[in-house]
Amino acid sequence: MAISDATLKRMIAEYGGFELSDAELELVRPELESYLTELQNLRDLDLSSVASARLLRAGEGSNEDA
Repeated sequence: MAISDATLKRMIAEYGGFELSDAELELVRPELESYLTELQNLRDLDLSSVASARLLRAGEGSNEDA
């Protein structure tokens, strides 16, 4: 996902960041694009057959150990 310099600068300004030079933006860009690519990979995962780890277990909340 390509992000323009203007967009990066606007994002940094909106989040209260500090100004970066064009050279600094070029250092940041590959890391940010890698992060966004991995984020999209996570969004694309099919987790429909995976049970939620947040489901309660049968003995959870009882006084068995008390």
